Amino acid sequence: MSDGMIHIPARKKQPVSEQTVVKLTPEAYNTLVDIYNESTLSLKQIASLLIVNAADRVVYDKEEESNGSTKCS
Repeated sequence: MSDGMIHIPARKKQPVSEQTVVKLTPEAYNTLVDIYNESTLSLKQIASLLIVNAADRVVYDKEEESNGSTKCS
């Protein structure tokens, strides 16, 4: 979409208060490494910074059920 936003399907997962592991696609990891190679920050710091800042640009695309209510799984 050309609205400058990041469109993703909606669903729920509970927040955590400790570090967790997230697997990346090879393309995402290589992009992260490219940024790392030009930065003084750690991979963890860069990934966290990108995710937190990109969150403001996310649009949750919720599917509509036939009865008109919003479906969120």
